[in-house]
Amino acid sequence: MRDLRPSILAVVWLSGFGLAASAQTIQQIFTNGPTATRINIVFLSEGYTAAQLGQFPTDARGVLNQLLNTPPFSLYSNYFNAFAISVASTESGSDHYTPTTNLVNTYFNSTYDSYGIQRLITIPPNDRDSNAARGEGKVTTLLQTLMPQYDIVALIVNDGVYGGSGGTYLLTSINSSAPEIAVHELGHSFAKLGDEYSSPFLGYPDTEEPNTTTQTNRSLIKWRAWILDATPIPTPEISPYLDFVGLFEGAHYHTTGWYRPKFNCKMNHLGVPFCEVCSEALVKSMYGQIRPIESFSPGTNTLITLTNSSTTNLSVVSLMPSGGSVGIQWFTNDVPVPGATSPSLMVSGFSLPPGTNQVKVEVVDMSSTVRTDPTLLLKDSRTWKVKAVVIPQPTLAAVRAGSRVIISWPTNNTSGFLLEGTNYLAATTAWPRVTNSTVVTNNQNTVTVDLLGPLRFFRLRKP
Repeated sequence: MRDLRPSILAVVWLSGFGLAASAQTIQQIFTNGPTATRINIVFLSEGYTAAQLGQFPTDARGVLNQLLNTPPFSLYSNYFNAFAISVASTESGSDHYTPTTNLVNTYFNSTYDSYGIQRLITIPPNDRDSNAARGEGKVTTLLQTLMPQYDIVALIVNDGVYGGSGGTYLLTSINSSAPEIAVHELGHSFAKLGDEYSSPFLGYPDTEEPNTTTQTNRSLIKWRAWILDATPIPTPEISPYLDFVGLFEGAHYHTTGWYRPKFNCKMNHLGVPFCEVCSEALVKSMYGQIRPIESFSPGTNTLITLTNSSTTNLSVVSLMPSGGSVGIQWFTNDVPVPGATSPSLMVSGFSLPPGTNQVKVEVVDMSSTVRTDPTLLLKDSRTWKVKAVVIPQPTLAAVRAGSRVIISWPTNNTSGFLLEGTNYLAATTAWPRVTNSTVVTNNQNTVTVDLLGPLRFFRLRKP
C-alpha cells in the first residue's frame, strides 16, 4: 500500500447548484503514476454539511483501503490513483421513506428506498425523481470540470444506515459495512458483474453477465476454462464441490434456470472473496482501461537507420502488478530473438538483415487470475522500423615513408569498421585492434605505423 497522505490540488470551483453557491475542492489521496496510465477512482461527498466535510477524505480512504486490500485489486493496487472531490450539502444524510419519511436537502439528492428496496441508494434519475440534472448531471459536471480523466466514480453518502448501489456511479453509505458494500457494488460498476442472488426481482432484465448464465452445455459455458473435468454440470451444492468452480443453480434473481460459477462469492454474500470467474472479469476490466506498456523509447513513428555497427537502444516500461509478473519477448521480423526477454534491446546494423526490418516487443501479464483472454487485453506490443545499411569492406592502401608505413582507406564507406594488425599470418592469427575506437569515430582515414614495431599485416573488419 502506498502513502495515503493527501496532496491538495490547486482546484476550487464555485457552483450555482443549490440555494447558494458552494466551493468544490479536489485532492489526490492515492498516487501511483500519471492519470493517463492509471485507473483513476474519484470519490464525491454526498450529504456532508460544510462543517462535516473534514471527515469525508477519511471516509473515502476507508473505502479505498477496503477495495485495494481485496483480491484481485490487491494484486494491482499500483495500477490505481484516487481523488476526493468535496462538495457541501445544505443538510446531512440522505432521504428515507421507511420506516418513516425523512427528507433532507443534499447536493446530489440521494435517496434510500429506491425502487421499493430499503437499502438501495440512488440519485436522480430514479423512481423518486426523473430529473437527471438534479443528480447524475451534477456528478458529470463536477467530473468534467475537476477530473475529466476519471475511470471509477463513487459517492460516499454521509448516512449511517446500511445501503448502496452500483451502476453508472457507485454509491455507498458510511455504515460500518459500507466499505464491503462498495467493493461488491464496484463489481457491478466496473466489471458489469451480475448479482448472484436467487431472491426474485420483478422486472429485472434477463441479460447474462460475465458471472451468470442459463447455459448448461459444458462446452459452451463461458467460464468452462475454470471447471475441472470431474466437476458435474450442473453442480450440486455438496462437498467436495463447494470450493471449486462449477455451475451452481440460483443467480440473477432466479432460483432455477440461472447459474453462477461458485457456491459462494462476493457477488452473492458480503464478507467472502470474489470467485475466480469474477476476479478474472475484474482484471480484464482493468486492462480495458489501461495497457500493459506504460511508456517506450524511442518513438515508433520514425524510421531508424543503422549503418554497420552503429546501434540504438529500444526499451519499454511496463506496468508491473504488485502481486504478479510480466513476460517480455523481443522479435525481429516476427522471429523471437533468443534470450531477449528484458525491457530493453540493443540493436546494431550488423545484427539485422540489410533493408527495412520490424523490431517488436510484446509484454504480457502472466497472472494466473486470467485463463480466458480472447481479445488479448493482457498483452501489449510496440513495433519499430529499423533500416540496416551495410557498407562494403573498404580497400586499404599502404605507402612506405622511411621507417614507417602510412595505412589509408576511403572515409565514405568505413562506418563501424575496426583497424586491426598482426605481425604474422597463420590459421590461429590474432588481430589486435590498432586504434582504440571505430574508424568513423574521429573521421580518421589514415594511420601511420612504425615499421620497427611488431605489426606487419593490417585489415579493416566488421566487429
